[in-house]
Amino acid sequence: MSKQKKPRYFERPDEDEAPLGFWATLLIVLSTHLGVRPKAKREEDFRRANGLHVFVAGVIYFVVLLIMMVILVNVVSH
Repeated sequence: MSKQKKPRYFERPDEDEAPLGFWATLLIVLSTHLGVRPKAKREEDFRRANGLHVFVAGVIYFVVLLIMMVILVNVVSH
């Protein structure tokens, strides 16, 4: 019988798993916004991602999205 791992959010990855780097975390944040991450991958992402990287990637994504919205409004309004 194979033993399945329970989802453990915001815990360190297992010893046989490498933590995710910043660019991988940024891709996760972008794909999460689009809603294209399966549940199993999302659980793995939470376990392997560095909390600081997730925060910084979220802030970068928010700023880029805000700038794009301002540009879009300016283009449409003129």
